[in-house]
Amino acid sequence: MQFKTSRRQFLLVSAGLGSLAVLNACAPKAEPTAVPAPKEEATKAPEKKEEPTAAPKEAINVEFMWRTNPNENPMNEDIITAFQEEQDGITVEQIVSPWDEFEPKLMSMYAGGIAPDVLGTGGTNPYVERHIRGMVLVLDPYADTEPDLINDLYEVGTNSYTIGGELIGLPFSVLNAGVFINATRFEEAGVELPPVSWTDDSWTWDAMIEKAKALTLDSDGDGKIDRYGLDAGHSSAWTYTRLWGQDVISEEDYQAGIVHQWQTDKQEVYDAMVNGLQARADVVYKHEVGPDPATASALNQMGSMLKTGAIAMSFTGGWAIWGDLPEEFEFRCAPNPIGGENGSGTRVKNTWCGPLQIVATTDIPDESWEWAKFYCGSPKAHAIMIDYRPTIPAAKSAFEPFLKAFENKVAMSAEDQRTYFEGFVDQMETTVPCHILSGWAAGRDAMRASLDPVWSGDKTVAEIADKMIEDVNAKYAENIKALGIS
Repeated sequence: MQFKTSRRQFLLVSAGLGSLAVLNACAPKAEPTAVPAPKEEATKAPEKKEEPTAAPKEAINVEFMWRTNPNENPMNEDIITAFQEEQDGITVEQIVSPWDEFEPKLMSMYAGGIAPDVLGTGGTNPYVERHIRGMVLVLDPYADTEPDLINDLYEVGTNSYTIGGELIGLPFSVLNAGVFINATRFEEAGVELPPVSWTDDSWTWDAMIEKAKALTLDSDGDGKIDRYGLDAGHSSAWTYTRLWGQDVISEEDYQAGIVHQWQTDKQEVYDAMVNGLQARADVVYKHEVGPDPATASALNQMGSMLKTGAIAMSFTGGWAIWGDLPEEFEFRCAPNPIGGENGSGTRVKNTWCGPLQIVATTDIPDESWEWAKFYCGSPKAHAIMIDYRPTIPAAKSAFEPFLKAFENKVAMSAEDQRTYFEGFVDQMETTVPCHILSGWAAGRDAMRASLDPVWSGDKTVAEIADKMIEDVNAKYAENIKALGIS
């Protein structure tokens, strides 16, 4: 059997892919223990022949690929250490790659027969597409032997990564969405804080805009706004169509894991898309409560706008409060608002759910499963994840430890934190399309190009909508053709 160290040498010397960061190398093969010579005695006993000591069995090494990230890579190393402390004969080696190089590098490694064994976070739109290409294992034969593990995982994760009835990835985290609050700015402006409950119908898009108006001001009197009420961080047609009560993706495409085309031929979907995206543009150009792209870029040069106090609210994902928070401000979490006219839409009901996948060409599938199972299901792994970043593990049993660890992160009572996070997990319906839909990334670039004139204030959504739909659907058709599927 060819061991992973020779695959690593082949990668570095022959494949020409450059050096990969290897943080936990396989232990070198031990030499046989020397047999000491028998001691001479005055009266020599019959010489007994001793058997040579067998060489220790070399550990099986699992190669684990992840994006380059200064916070996540040390987290993975700690999880690897915890795993190896429990294992006899399995080691794990983390291979890292920048996000935009991850998928091309993986494809080259796969084509060269030197792909890693387990894949984690990294690359654009990878998970379902890898399954379609036959690059990853279907995990049901393993999952069927671990009912306690599977039943402990949030259904949004297992459902999202079940394609055609087959489990293609094992989820390890669910990331909360919401509106993230610089509570100090609210206090300074005398504005009441948003609710924490996901079932509070008073927290609508319109209510958020009204608060943003009261929080937007020229603090130094120079005639220019320098504190904004809201940054609408989401910019996807998917998000705002759902917020306005519809979905650009059909149920059939969700089930298949492939985007064929947007269902904007339905008038109600088309209208929701146009109105939702225009509401996002209106934050800047109609209500004047958010920074335009150039201003946001300049403000972000000084750090996160939420953390520096340049904005009071950020409608985005939980990463808004990752890392260290400045002591001069207090921060809070609020739910997504209900979109639509007069709160007639939805809260989007989304999460970002990360899975692990096992590469189909691995010659150590059992050991790779043991690593994936530990990473996604072990309380030790959950504790390490929670310590590094405030993300909810995908296992329901880790929710209480997560809440306990989150207690001192933000200026919210334990009761408010429980209300917010329990409400989030109760309502999350699907993970985001870039995680669960093949082709989404190809269409996303066309969507972004179409929307740039809207975000810069040069055009309305109505003026670009038809061409955007045409361009996006053309990209989906190209993707389907490239994959050789229907």
